[in-house]
Amino acid sequence: MTSRPLDTTATAWSMYQGALDRMGGPARVRAAIELSEAIREIRLAGIMARHPKLSRRQAIARVIAEEYGVELPVPE
Repeated sequence: MTSRPLDTTATAWSMYQGALDRMGGPARVRAAIELSEAIREIRLAGIMARHPKLSRRQAIARVIAEEYGVELPVPE
C-alpha cells in the first residue's frame, strides 16, 4: 500500500483504497491510462499557457522532449 498524500484526509484515502480494491485488473489499467492522459493534457495546457505562440504540435513536441529527452523535428 502506498502512503497517503498530505493533501488527502484519512477518510478520503480509505475510500479511494476501497474503490481500487473493488476494481478488477482491466478497470485499473483503464483508470491508469485515463489519469496519464489527463496529466499529459494538463502539462500541454501549461506549456501552451506559458508559450502562447507555440502551435499545438510544437507544444506536444516540447512535452515529449521534457518527458523523454527526445527532440522531434517540428516545423515552425
